[in-house]
Parts: sequence; structure tokens; C-alpha cells
Amino acid sequence: MRKHTVSILVSDQETHPGLPRLLQSISRQSDGLDRMEIVVIGNGGHAPDSEGLWRAITGLEAIRLEICDPDVSPGMARNLAAAKTIGDRLVFLRPDHRLDPKYLTTADAVFADHSETDVLYADYIRLAPNRNQTPGPIMIQLPSFRDGLLQTRGFLGPGVLFTREIFERTAGFRDNTVYRDWDLWVQAAQAGANFYHAGYPLTSCEHRKVSFRERAEDGRCKALLVINNQHYFHEHSVRWALAYLRGDPWAEAFGFMTIPGPMDVTRMLHDHAMKAMGTDTLAEQAIRQFDKAVINSSKIL
Repeated sequence: MRKHTVSILVSDQETHPGLPRLLQSISRQSDGLDRMEIVVIGNGGHAPDSEGLWRAITGLEAIRLEICDPDVSPGMARNLAAAKTIGDRLVFLRPDHRLDPKYLTTADAVFADHSETDVLYADYIRLAPNRNQTPGPIMIQLPSFRDGLLQTRGFLGPGVLFTREIFERTAGFRDNTVYRDWDLWVQAAQAGANFYHAGYPLTSCEHRKVSFRERAEDGRCKALLVINNQHYFHEHSVRWALAYLRGDPWAEAFGFMTIPGPMDVTRMLHDHAMKAMGTDTLAEQAIRQFDKAVINSSKIL
């Protein structure tokens, strides 16, 4: 059986303190280290001796720092680094991610048994940022792949593995939306990728609080994701995205990290029309009058 090479790319443009632990988790793979390369993507903030320290942590020589200019965007940095890798399988990670020791052996088994697989994703463990805080680690069990799910939520989780072939059939990571990974998964689906779900927690990541800015920009970033991939989404979702970016009053941001489907968009339009006609106020008045009538009739009895 052919042994596939794996390129692991770690985005670390802000020099996250969790990077050594990620590298340590990679070094504990039960098999496959001899056909792996690790590329850390930075922008000049790492110390000159970083590569030597990383090799000491992992025991691997095939690890290097790929420095991008400080003004290079996060998505473009990933794309530039990926173009310089040698693996025919690609994994994009953040420094707060961790790999299970069976990550590579499980991936090999999946591709051996399901050779048509283009994208592999797995269940994962969500870790508390501080061990003394609650809740503790939580296992996140993901569903089998369906286009309808991906059209609503970016649910695949950390440590998604791509074949180089399917990655090169996409436009890579885009920077007009902060949901770069979700956007890439959608691109892969549009390109005809076969997704395989491994029902075992092969990765873990730290649970972090969502910032006010992220919530404030959620609607715009979802709308741009839809516009980037219009042919993948229902026409009503595309209509919502265009209307939201125009600032139309009926187009709401909707639930956090959730793209409205056709029924949701229809409901938004209906509710807005009712408000515009004032029927929502009339309905509230009718309900109050009915309640008063019921109360009065009960008093008479």
C-alpha cells in the first residue's frame, strides 16, 4: 500500500503560547512521523532559535518556520505556505489544537478502506481554557456529512484533513470572511469532494469565549461566505445575504454562526411585512382584548 505524505500547517502569526503542546501531541503519533512535515506559519515574531527548539520538542527534522510579511493576511499566508509543502495530504491547525496519537493511523485506515475520500473530519474534545474552571472537557460528536448541514453551520471541527487534489480544486482560504475554514469546506463540497466522518475524537481544542466584535460581525461574515459560494446555497439564502450586505431592514443577522435557510428567510420577510402593515400591533391588541374578555366572563360566573 502506498504511504502518503502529510503536511501539517500551523497558523501562528500571533505566536500563541500553546504551540509547544501542539507540537508535542504531533510527535506522539503512533505511526507516520517518517512521512510528515510540519510548517509553522509566522510573520517575523518568532525567536531565531525557534526551529531548533521545535525539533528538540518533536524529535523531527522535517519542521520549519515559514515567515510571511506582516501585512500578509491570515488566509493568504496559509495559501502561500501550502504551495511550498510536499505532502499529498494537508492538515491546517491552530496552536491551541491537539492531535490524538491515533490521528495519522486512523487517517491511513480511512483512506485505505474508503479510497474515494477527499476530506476527513472527526469528533473532538473541547477543553476548558483553565483546568480549574468548569465545565471540564466535553466530547463533541459530529454528524455524518450532509450538504444541508454545511449550508447552515460550519460544523466539521478542528483538524480537518484534505487531499492535495481537492485543495487545489478550490480557491484556497479567503480573507473577506473570518469563517475561512467554513468557506474552504464549502468550496470543497462545491468541487465534488467526498467527506468522511470518523466517529472518534482525533483532535481537541481549547474552548474560548466569543468576543463582542465576533458577534457584531457574524451576520456580515456569513453573508460574504454565501456570496463567495452562491451556487452552493439556496436562492433564498443568497437573497438574504445580498439584502443583509445592502442593509435591507428585513434581513436579520440570524442565529450566531448559523446561516438562514429558505424557511427562515421566508419568515423574516413575512414578519417584516406584518410589521410594515401594522398587523403585528393589531394582533397584540386583539389578544389583550380577548384576555380581558375571558377574565371578565370568569368574574361573572
